[in-house]
Amino acid sequence: MAKAETRCGFFLGRPRRRGARAQIAAVAVILIILGVAIVIAAIALLPLRPVNVTETRDVPSQAGVDVLKLGFAADVAQVNVAFQQLAGKAISLHVSVTGRGPLIQGSPYTLTFDHSTSGGVLTVNSILQTPGAWPRLLDLQVTCDLRIDPSMRSSLDIKTSVGRVVVDTRAGAVIDSLNVETTVGGAQANLVENTVLAGDVSVRSTTGGVTLSWRDVIVTSGLTVDLRTTTGAVAADLRQDERLRQTVTLRAEATTGGVDLAIDIRDDVAARIESSTSLGGIDIVRRVGFSGTESLLESNNYPAEGNFDVSLRTSTGGVRVDARYSP
Repeated sequence: MAKAETRCGFFLGRPRRRGARAQIAAVAVILIILGVAIVIAAIALLPLRPVNVTETRDVPSQAGVDVLKLGFAADVAQVNVAFQQLAGKAISLHVSVTGRGPLIQGSPYTLTFDHSTSGGVLTVNSILQTPGAWPRLLDLQVTCDLRIDPSMRSSLDIKTSVGRVVVDTRAGAVIDSLNVETTVGGAQANLVENTVLAGDVSVRSTTGGVTLSWRDVIVTSGLTVDLRTTTGAVAADLRQDERLRQTVTLRAEATTGGVDLAIDIRDDVAARIESSTSLGGIDIVRRVGFSGTESLLESNNYPAEGNFDVSLRTSTGGVRVDARYSP
């Protein structure tokens, strides 16, 4: 009987220990929830005031300095990059913080803006940082407007952790390279007619959409355009009427999300479009002057003096193609 009781006690004791562990876990979860609630309540009760802070940094133009290498990074910001005539300036950065925020001492951000000149090259490195997570928790909007004089031949490296980046070019502007990266937020590059592109383009986002608009760009050498997102959609809209005279290799890839290509080419510009998807379909919404299968299309003049070699790939999502070639 003693052995039987011991066995019974042994087996009856295991549920009691499991029950104790479950109670401890439940108490821990409740404490975490209470802690989060206290933090949210504290933020909600913070004394807020209207915030309208602006700051501008410039680099003056210098004789014989016509090449710009720009590196800009922000943790939380909307970043707008554009080319425009700047009287007596090579580059200008305007930062604005608007909305409602807590009563804090000093500036709501820190900004570094370092520049140096060597051998006709202007190098600018700038970093904008915000304390903690306040822009995401409070009603504050951080905007960074970068303006570049079109006389500067530019290499651009623009990054944000949270926020959207939009790059707008201008006719006559010369871009040696363009790299745009966001972690959470979209990224967009608009290459307008007669923009001179002399190097590779990369537009990437981890969580957010990626967009490219291409309008009769002047390409001086063979180059690669890389459009990529992990979670989000990729959209490319290409129009080229003039002779390309070079090969542009375009890769558009999404892990979870769709890939959308619209291409309208004419004259001696040709294109080859290869599409693939793991989970999703390939939809050819229009095919004018192109032949082939859904997964491989070629314009009727391919290959030509100038070519777009396009690769569209997605793991979970569909591929949509609108292709038109006019001789």
